[in-house]
Amino acid sequence: MSTQSAQSDSTPSDPTDSVPAVVVPPVEEDTVLTPAAIASSAEQMFQNPTDTNLPMFPTLRRLFKGEYPSLAIMATTSFLGGLCEATLLLLIANLALSIGGNDLSEQKSLMFGLDKLPVNTLFMVAIGLTAIRLGLQYVASRSGARLTSRLTQSLRNGTFEDFIGASWEVQSAIPEAAVQDLLQRHLAKTQAAVISVGLLMSSGFMVMALLMSAFIVDPLASGAIVIFGGFLFMGLRPMTIKAKRLGRQQMQQGVIYSVQSREAIDLSLEIRAFGVSEDVADRLDKSTRSEIASLYKAQLMARMVTGIYTSAAVLIILAALVAMDAFLDQPLAAVGAIVVVLVRALNQTSGIQAAYHGLGDLVPYIQRLFEERQFFRDSRPPSGSVHLESIGKIEFTDVTYSYDGVHDALQDVSFTVEPGEAVGIIGPSGSGKSTLIQLLLRLRHASTGTYQLDGVQVGDIEDQSWFSMIAFVPQDSRIYDDTVANNIRFFRQGVSDEQIMEAARRAHVHEEILAMPDGYDTVLGSRGGSLSGGQRQRVAIARALVRRPAMLVLDEPTSALDMQSESLVHETLNELKGSVTLFVIAHRLSTLNSCDRIMVMDHGKLQAFGDRTDLESNNAFYKEALALSRIRT
Repeated sequence: MSTQSAQSDSTPSDPTDSVPAVVVPPVEEDTVLTPAAIASSAEQMFQNPTDTNLPMFPTLRRLFKGEYPSLAIMATTSFLGGLCEATLLLLIANLALSIGGNDLSEQKSLMFGLDKLPVNTLFMVAIGLTAIRLGLQYVASRSGARLTSRLTQSLRNGTFEDFIGASWEVQSAIPEAAVQDLLQRHLAKTQAAVISVGLLMSSGFMVMALLMSAFIVDPLASGAIVIFGGFLFMGLRPMTIKAKRLGRQQMQQGVIYSVQSREAIDLSLEIRAFGVSEDVADRLDKSTRSEIASLYKAQLMARMVTGIYTSAAVLIILAALVAMDAFLDQPLAAVGAIVVVLVRALNQTSGIQAAYHGLGDLVPYIQRLFEERQFFRDSRPPSGSVHLESIGKIEFTDVTYSYDGVHDALQDVSFTVEPGEAVGIIGPSGSGKSTLIQLLLRLRHASTGTYQLDGVQVGDIEDQSWFSMIAFVPQDSRIYDDTVANNIRFFRQGVSDEQIMEAARRAHVHEEILAMPDGYDTVLGSRGGSLSGGQRQRVAIARALVRRPAMLVLDEPTSALDMQSESLVHETLNELKGSVTLFVIAHRLSTLNSCDRIMVMDHGKLQAFGDRTDLESNNAFYKEALALSRIRT
């Protein structure tokens, strides 16, 4: 099966638009990417992300694509606010000297003549500048906060939509913990990068305004300080590059920890029962140590960069003052004004250096987010265009499916199922039963051969009409943290309370739901709350029946049920006969009593397909299974 690129559904502001695919290597035109190759690429991506090492600024440009107006507002308001602050600082310096009794009448004008105004007037000007500065800061802060919120929402929603729209080959290959890490830690790091860029913009343009004001007072001294400051900034750049490498190491180790911790949570019962808690804790401790080692180095470097920059900048200002005293005859007011403005600029530039260095740690997360979203998009299967009105005759013709392109999981499977027929599927482990139902559900597509509904290729059927006609009950029924009613509704808009209760009646769980503390409004935990295994399974069946599907596929619906729950499921299956096309995978032959015909799978081949009487007479596997189960119909 070959993947086909799908057009992104993202809005124009989506920062991952037009990100080049970087994961799947180029192949020859007639080369087929097998499901195993696709799954392997997905797994390798999450365990060992591609080290693209893209430059920082192109990555940030993609991140802020479509948000340039907001950045322009932040830049403009920050620059104007910086001018107000610089003017205010210079006025304060002159006011302090005037109040201190210094005679400034013989000194040159510093602030376009403002310093020649009366002291009371200067106080009023200073208060006005403070108010304007506060207003500009509010506008910049509001713009930055809205930008961060908008980008966070876009990234979070877009990333999940890209994942959920990816092909099943990709989704099934990626550990749940890795996806959770992508949606949480990676997005949190990206959000931190957005905030850092906002701070860089605000502080950077404020520093520009401060330095421009200092140039007005004394171009020579200010220019020298700026030149030395630039050399200092560039001198610390290798440490920022090193921080980026440490960020990638920390990111990769963090993914491993997320996967292992999620596995430990899922296996908590077995871990407790086997008494291996300390061993599992040691395993997680090793992963933690690997991640923390990179974190320690990155944090130490970040703190040292800030300290080195601040100390060096102070030394530069001190050297400039010494030079001014030795070689220049500057008025006292000019010297004081320059010192005040440059100290304020120093305070801002140290923050800029720290934020810039921190971006070196955050950018790898952004790059990986881009890579994985593009990979999801490239794997998205295209939707057909044929609207499905009903499910009639189902035909498999010489269907073959291979995961690796070498060994066939299904081989030349052909059968026809009439509308309303109930079909059981049996066979030993590894016989191809699960692969067959994934093809029936259109989660995977045949490598060769055809799968048709009333002569229409299933790949040509439009997605929404297909999903409205089919339903699935997995072996491991999952419950999520919401009410019983919403667990049956399962995110499908337009499903009424009456439909929910009718589906629960058909699944023979309605009375038990009414006996719960809040009936259908009872909130269930993510693990099913107080529901028994049988109740969870019947809630899952009600979930499948709520839209009255035309085809229903059940995977081992009674494998873990007690006799009473199994009897209720059998009753549901008997009542559904004739009104829906049923496919039931089962190891318990009693589950197949309601089936019209039974498929026997073995080594990926359809070994036999007939009613129970035919199979009992002619099929060795069925006869052996019947003898083992001691069930005769």
